[in-house]
Amino acid sequence: MKTLYEPSNALEAHMLHDLLQQEGIPSRVDGAYLQGGVGELPASGLVRLVVEDNDYEQARTVIRRWEATEVPNPTPPPSQPPAKGFGAILAGVLIGVVGTFLFFRAPVNNDGIDYNYDGVLDLVWRYSPSGTFLGTKVDRNLDGKVDYVEVADKQGHIVSSEADDDFDGTFETRYRLRAGNFEYGEVDTDGDSLADLKTTYRHGVLASTEYINPYTGLPVRIEHYRLGLLTTAEVDVDKDGRLDTRYTYSPTIEITHKQTIPAP
Repeated sequence: MKTLYEPSNALEAHMLHDLLQQEGIPSRVDGAYLQGGVGELPASGLVRLVVEDNDYEQARTVIRRWEATEVPNPTPPPSQPPAKGFGAILAGVLIGVVGTFLFFRAPVNNDGIDYNYDGVLDLVWRYSPSGTFLGTKVDRNLDGKVDYVEVADKQGHIVSSEADDDFDGTFETRYRLRAGNFEYGEVDTDGDSLADLKTTYRHGVLASTEYINPYTGLPVRIEHYRLGLLTTAEVDVDKDGRLDTRYTYSPTIEITHKQTIPAP
């Protein structure tokens, strides 16, 4: 395998992966788990898009074509000459009234990227009329349907997101973010509207995964991770609702130690 491209974030990596797939070029995203999620969060060189050696040149052609696509910048309004006397006061009042109306009534501004050149934005950045960032909508598999949404607070900071990770039209995955990093996530894997897989993150990096019994709401297994590798896990072996056994794992995910967890 050969490194084709180092995306700026995991979301961009998966978008390019899907773009290559549409061109019939297999690829793989490495390191996305180290970033701790998707979205526009910086990957700091952790994420790589790799392809087979014999597909490299064809894949580079696709990437170069994508890199040549530029998102146009909005044209600033022309400057107006300063008004004088009473006209200046009247103009100020009118500007205030119109500005207030536009702030509350003007439509949301959208900008983004059309990855597959079909005339429809696949990655959309949403802004309020005042320019505040509102969030992101993404069509990751380029099928014309939004499958990932980020929501920002009043300061323009992303605070939550939801995803349709099996692309069936239902958003089964939800995340909570703090200071730009993923903090908590939950997934409804069986479609019963109850979260049965929960994840926690430390500074945006996966820390633990909790598997929930859908009938009791209690965890049946909690896994702990370091740099994407499983290190330990607590398991309810006898299915009585209590985690009773702790396993320790090697870097190759082999059990190296087994310990009974005493009852409280």
